[in-house]
Amino acid sequence: MAVVHRALRDAKTSTGESLRRRTSLVVRSGALRNLHDLVFLLGMGADALCPYLMWELADGEENGLANLLAVLTTGLEKVISTMGTHELGGYGRYFASVGLSDEVVEIFGTPNFCGSAEIGLTLRKLEEDGRERRAVARSSKRQPVENQFRIYSRIWKMVGQVAKMEENFAELSRLVRQYEIEHPLAVRHLIDFRFNEEIAVDPEEVDVSIGNHDMPILISAMSFGSQGETPFRIYAESARRLNIICMNGEGGEIADMLGNYRKNRGQQIASGRFGVTMEYLNSVDFLEIKVGQGAKPGEGGHLPGFKVTEKIAAARHAVPGVSLISPSNNHDIYSIEDLAQIIEELRTANPHARISVKVPAVAGIGTISLGIAKAGADIITISGYDGGTGAARRHAVKFVGFPVEIGVREAHCALVEAGLRNRVEIWADGGAKTGRDVVKLMLLGANRVGFGTMAMVVIGCTACRGCHMGTCHVGIATQIETHEEAREKGLKRFVPRVLENGVIYHTTFFRALGREIRTLTAKLGFHRTQDLVGQAHLLEQVRGLDRLDLSGLLTPPPPGEIRRDDDAIRIIRKPLNYLTSLISGLVTEAFEGGDERVHYNDGTASSSDRAIGTYLAGALTRAHGDGRLTNAREAQLHFRRDSTPGNGLGAFTSEPITILVEGGAQDGVGKSANGGRIIVLKGENRHGVRVGGAVGKGLAYGAQGGTFFIQGDADSRACIRLSGADVVLGGRIRKPLEDWRGLLADRANLKGFAFEYMTAGRVVVLGDPGPWICSGMTGGVVYCRLDQALGMDREALRRRIARGATVEIRDLGEEDVIQLENLLLQYHRELFHSHQEEEADWLEGVISHCRTSFVKIVPEHIPSAIPSDE
Repeated sequence: MAVVHRALRDAKTSTGESLRRRTSLVVRSGALRNLHDLVFLLGMGADALCPYLMWELADGEENGLANLLAVLTTGLEKVISTMGTHELGGYGRYFASVGLSDEVVEIFGTPNFCGSAEIGLTLRKLEEDGRERRAVARSSKRQPVENQFRIYSRIWKMVGQVAKMEENFAELSRLVRQYEIEHPLAVRHLIDFRFNEEIAVDPEEVDVSIGNHDMPILISAMSFGSQGETPFRIYAESARRLNIICMNGEGGEIADMLGNYRKNRGQQIASGRFGVTMEYLNSVDFLEIKVGQGAKPGEGGHLPGFKVTEKIAAARHAVPGVSLISPSNNHDIYSIEDLAQIIEELRTANPHARISVKVPAVAGIGTISLGIAKAGADIITISGYDGGTGAARRHAVKFVGFPVEIGVREAHCALVEAGLRNRVEIWADGGAKTGRDVVKLMLLGANRVGFGTMAMVVIGCTACRGCHMGTCHVGIATQIETHEEAREKGLKRFVPRVLENGVIYHTTFFRALGREIRTLTAKLGFHRTQDLVGQAHLLEQVRGLDRLDLSGLLTPPPPGEIRRDDDAIRIIRKPLNYLTSLISGLVTEAFEGGDERVHYNDGTASSSDRAIGTYLAGALTRAHGDGRLTNAREAQLHFRRDSTPGNGLGAFTSEPITILVEGGAQDGVGKSANGGRIIVLKGENRHGVRVGGAVGKGLAYGAQGGTFFIQGDADSRACIRLSGADVVLGGRIRKPLEDWRGLLADRANLKGFAFEYMTAGRVVVLGDPGPWICSGMTGGVVYCRLDQALGMDREALRRRIARGATVEIRDLGEEDVIQLENLLLQYHRELFHSHQEEEADWLEGVISHCRTSFVKIVPEHIPSAIPSDE
């Protein structure tokens, strides 16, 4: 397929047209067995596929063909959307490979690792494999399917015995090593240490600490939702007693835990923004931007509604029983510049935190790591394919992600060569089980190594791979807390976790693991474990010599050079967040002086003034947490004339801050706001005319509270993951709609993809909401104004709703009218106070007819009457 596709593509007609444009390629094969096979052939250039054996087998079941076709279609949509592709024709070679020989790589054109001309999967081996499969297919005997080897099902009992001090950790380590030799599942299982002949270092003299922590390990990120409350608390308390780091997942924090584990806790900021508030950001010393999504790296997260209990909803600022879906990362992070922006915003929100960026191990991770380091991160967390919970899709468990060993080594070598390695730590995350794994990954380039699945197994996980079902019989990956609840759910056996027991098991197990790290460090001849980082020459490949070529992985990186001309002049520039820092100092000084209300007034703000209000919100949050500034009632920041603040205006803002801009604002206005008010009105230009009032992409992204009034238009992706805020979008339709021309977003007031994944909150749209709205919306309400004269009727609105969105258009009820009038009257007050009498008069007319001129968009499952929250 790949060869034919390439040959047709490269062949040209006399007019210069590629022959591939004149030809369709259809693959008919019985060897197509699963979704990955289909996706791979489509990526190699196929236009259509006929997996005839799959059709024949499915046809033997009732509704089998229809069900199979539906499953495969959904799977293809999921895969291409994960890669940010909108249509099948745009899907390409989104693959990387491990262990292909050079001749196979030349055919497929994939980035390849650990293969060479002589070593790896060759065409001859592929032919042999094909012959074996054909023989099996033609055989009249029913052939048994070989079960995939799983190590946790074989060791979980012994892990528990070690945690309870009933078994020796060394024996467990030997058993794991035996399994890894017999059934290697990771690259590191093929390599071993080059020990010195004599141990010259006493293990008791080895320093295994890193920074302010006692061991180079951490408990990997697991969220409250994927984990029950007791296990969730066990991880944090264990990390405190062990003095290591425990990362929280992306699901918010239990309220009474906030700030109790600052030194040993990290909080995630993922695309879902679940529970991310200024208090959340200032509760820890580590903040992690999660680009590696979901239960498997690169996959979007999804917590089904039956798992969203009252406690989970409170931690995530969501609605009980409503599914929570994480948007893909390109909703607000499109480029390395956007990553640098959110790093700067987080550093502005909590100047004391170290910022981590978690990314999946992929081809090109070296270049990505350079970008992350240059964007200002302190830590790069690299997540491999190994690990993940049973919440991952079966397809993803097997075919998503890349070996963490390759990711760590590529990142380390690229950073060393660029002279940037000393700027960042590298954390490795992917299926570690023993101290041997930790030391191997450190020799490849990691500073710390995370434990996720093993942390669960230590406290009783039986590795049954049913985490996604919410019926964990040992009370770990479930929100079931009592025997009564378990019986109601139909569980025959349920053993809840005990907090103190779990903490003891963790501390016992990981201290033993730390001793193994100490011993291995001594055997390698080092007094300090951190001195092992990057010393891959102390490793050698001893197994799989005919399958993988690891010589490139174990080769020292080129020496980095840091050059600086002695005559160079150092250029000092104003920091990008200078204004927000200045404002914070002035306002907090006024509050400390006894003022209860402070009004900061500024003539202009420009695009270089970013994250305005964020530093102040963080300072006030910390001050309130410390018991200071209890008198602070209101801080208003007013930017007049034709101001246009830069990215992140009011990012993570909260009470008691009001930001009023007359002019406009750029991307990320009010992202993850949890209170306060942000008002963007038209500003006066040099001729005294009111213009602008528009905002950039990602307005109110993940906002959980607060009020937004935007007089002008909003760029794409407005109100994504909105979960509690109130938003009025005042951009108006000025001339009749021309939907027949296509490209609706060009002429709309909102430029597309608004209200995606919305879970709560209220939005009022006075103009054209733009195309592809409300995808993944599970809560909240969007009030849209109809304008029959200009063509905005119900049918036009219906055309703007995304295909597949499970929402409907309804008439307003009495409670809707009350809420709508309340929001519009607040907006009217702002227009009137800014002396825009004509605009205010127009809005009065709208308010007087809102009962008949507005409709609402709500999820289908929402009851007809929405209760008031007054």
